Amino acid sequence: MIPPFRIEFTTAQKAAFLTAAAAILDSGRLTLGPHTTQLEQLFAATTGTRHAVAVSSGTTALEIALRALGLNDGDVLVPANTNYATAEAVIRAGARPVLYDAALTATADAIDAARTRATRAVILVHIGGHITPELDKITDYCDTHNLLVVEDAAHAHGSATADHPAGTIGAAAAFSTFATKAVTTGEGGLITTNDPTIADRARHYRDQGKDSTGRNTLFGSAWRMPELSAALGLVQLTTAPNPMERGHDLLRAYAQRISNPHVAVPFEPRHRYSGHKAIIQLANRAQREDLRAHLEAAGITPARGVYEHPLHHQPALALTGSYPLADRFADAHLCLPLWPGLAPDQQQHVINTVNAWTPRQE
Repeated sequence: MIPPFRIEFTTAQKAAFLTAAAAILDSGRLTLGPHTTQLEQLFAATTGTRHAVAVSSGTTALEIALRALGLNDGDVLVPANTNYATAEAVIRAGARPVLYDAALTATADAIDAARTRATRAVILVHIGGHITPELDKITDYCDTHNLLVVEDAAHAHGSATADHPAGTIGAAAAFSTFATKAVTTGEGGLITTNDPTIADRARHYRDQGKDSTGRNTLFGSAWRMPELSAALGLVQLTTAPNPMERGHDLLRAYAQRISNPHVAVPFEPRHRYSGHKAIIQLANRAQREDLRAHLEAAGITPARGVYEHPLHHQPALALTGSYPLADRFADAHLCLPLWPGLAPDQQQHVINTVNAWTPRQE
């Protein structure tokens, strides 16, 4: 059976991590040490930003970014089609999430339709590593209306448009390094920004709001990344194969070689992709379930969608409204197997199986 995802480390990566782990244990410095600093420096260089701040999760990265930007009140626009954590971070920061309708990526028209008099910021979510093709239009709109742009880049390690890498688009960005991400620290996240003031505030927030004198000047929490986690992230960024390049290549192969007219593989050749998810789109829910059964019969387990339950269907959030783009996308997509170690023959079997599928209902 081909799984939807597999966490794999090379022999060289395992050896490098064990060496780093021994050094950390010998040093007695288990948090906010040199490995965290090195990871931050390397991640900033990788994303093309001046600053990166390592924290305990992607969710806390987004909350801290919002807090550091002063978004503790007012409205923040959030796509209806995203993870619960995006809206959760807004609420915990003190602002109110207001949904805008979106399928895979955001549009300027949807943002304009959702904007309120109290709107202070827009969150762009790069689902599966896909950056909106309307990026310039959206950022121009936000500049015109004095709105901050914040990136939820949890899926977007290494993603980029022709001109803008993920992490450099807004005032700040939040990345996740959860176990399933292209670069993982097990649990963790990073904030990127070009603004030294935002980076400094983020560092205070992650360490219980303490400043350089040890006073708690901000209402922070214990949001630090452990040194062992940082070492694991460093190993992946400094040893071959590069997980972000491999993910892009695998997604491009799906896009180029899936020829079934009933299946769409979103892929913009001028963009770079993290390869976090291999999203394919069908006509409706019935076709999605039919293709899922067809894949499983061939020994292939597709991943769950991103996301099958938009925010206005999440009971904990109590956000209501009509968001047809999000609903249609949720019903009519699934994700093919994708991870850096996916073998060529495994991927070809997936491609052949998709190409051989004919929907029962047109």
